[in-house]
Amino acid sequence: MSRARAALETDFVLADGRRPVAGAVLMAPDGRVLLQHRDDVPGIESPGQWSLFGGGLDEGEGAAAAMLREVEEEVGYRPRAYRPLLRFDGWYAEYHVFLAEVGAPLPELTLTEGQGFGFFTLEEAPALDLTEVARLALEATRYLLLQRDAKGGGELLPGYGV
Repeated sequence: MSRARAALETDFVLADGRRPVAGAVLMAPDGRVLLQHRDDVPGIESPGQWSLFGGGLDEGEGAAAAMLREVEEEVGYRPRAYRPLLRFDGWYAEYHVFLAEVGAPLPELTLTEGQGFGFFTLEEAPALDLTEVARLALEATRYLLLQRDAKGGGELLPGYGV
């Protein structure tokens, strides 16, 4: 197993050896996204970078259930509205990314993993040292917003203002 692959947690892997993971672009009603500043320690995937909240699927767990569980574990908030955003078959992992609402302000959230977190606009986020998956997911979010605007508006997540 390569060093990069060993850096991923390997509790449950697919038949091809990749790890299924699920995460979310957590969007506030004002359109800002909540990102995690990952710990800066050797041996973890993407140390010190900014990323989405999420993690690995447990055996038999669906991607949406894993995303909801991971977000709740990592920030103490369970999204009430979400939708699939993209699925990316990476070399070491199978990524399931959702667009999900986060209706709580930062002081009401509890960070349990990483060295920090914060809300950023989609214009501010690209200036951060983002993980590749976060960069791809934020670009997909921008594209989804462009599609929505071209069709005359509407909510991305009905009932939550985004």
